[in-house]
Amino acid sequence: MILTQKQKIGNEGEKLAVNFLKKKKKYKILEKNWRHKNGEIDIIAEDGRITVFVEVRTRQKNALVSGYYSITKKKKLALRPVCCEYIFQNNLEYFRFDVVEIAYHQDDFEIFHYENVPFFGE
Repeated sequence: MILTQKQKIGNEGEKLAVNFLKKKKKYKILEKNWRHKNGEIDIIAEDGRITVFVEVRTRQKNALVSGYYSITKKKKLALRPVCCEYIFQNNLEYFRFDVVEIAYHQDDFEIFHYENVPFFGE
């Protein structure tokens, strides 16, 4: 399969996010690109007793819309059934949603981690 430049950048962003969550935040990575029907969640991790669903957004540093704000209501609606299925299958009691934004310019990048992002309350 031939990847587009956008897909390559997205994959690289997800790798950076996984490394950040493992090494800096000490999360245990449970799943990467977990799929259910037509949806996918980028990363599922554990932060202590809490299961964390992570959406990764990779954007150029000068993008008009940041990665955090690029997650539309439509995207949140698509993520909900995926996360709900994982919650159901694993009988989870404690969970939350995070966003990891990778802002890049050439080989320079910054990582922003937003914890406990509202996905269900909107």
